[in-house]
Amino acid sequence: MNITITGNLGSGKSSVAKILKERGYEYSSTGNVFRQLAMEKGLSVEAFNRQVNEAAERGDHSVDKMIDDTTARIGRERDNVVFDSRLAWHFAPKSFKVFIITDIDEASRRVFSDSLRADSESYESQDTCRKALVNRQKLETVRYKEVYDIDYYDMCNYNLVIESTNASPDDIAQEILDKMADYQNGSFEKMMELNPSSIRTDDNVAGRGSGMVEVSEKGGVFTLTAGKDVLDEAVARGAKFVAVSVSSSEAGGEDSFMNFANMVR
Repeated sequence: MNITITGNLGSGKSSVAKILKERGYEYSSTGNVFRQLAMEKGLSVEAFNRQVNEAAERGDHSVDKMIDDTTARIGRERDNVVFDSRLAWHFAPKSFKVFIITDIDEASRRVFSDSLRADSESYESQDTCRKALVNRQKLETVRYKEVYDIDYYDMCNYNLVIESTNASPDDIAQEILDKMADYQNGSFEKMMELNPSSIRTDDNVAGRGSGMVEVSEKGGVFTLTAGKDVLDEAVARGAKFVAVSVSSSEAGGEDSFMNFANMVR
């Protein structure tokens, strides 16, 4: 079975995909194609993304079509491929669809650290990097809606939504393989897993003994609403991930792009 991996900027999806490549999967990265095109034009990824968005408004979808057609063909013709791609889940629908999320501050720290390499896009500071990531997410949201009529940040598009803020790429890669096996066995259709240490808690939270960790989300921050006993047990055994249900999703600030509504195990 093919695996399509996407995520928010700085989530570490490429690192995870490359680990799966080491586990025997063929690796396909459309991000490399996009970055190469930007480099050939002498533009930053953000600037090229804006240019592609403006071209799409004029009806020119040549860059998108080249990438999309390649992804769709590989998805049809091959098996055991891991796609490191924003939209592979859409163009290779017969796949295990994974979205990796991470806190925006951690994402900007990672991207800014990478930018210090000579072969990477550079930023003046982590704050500048953070603002650039937020802006790129806005541009992506608009372009994908206009060109494909899809909401890239609607988590219901994916089989597994998994958090990488406090988990290593190796941890995530193994969890993807384990959960894909469960998915193939019919154990679930959609699941969301967070890092237990990322969930904000309140000692007075209601819902002990519910059997399921329930959280609310606002501005990318997850707060426990029920299932404190389950969460406490996960923390006590050092679990990297815990399955959650998002009981509500509110708009909260400029960093709120993702729709987690109805993400129920």
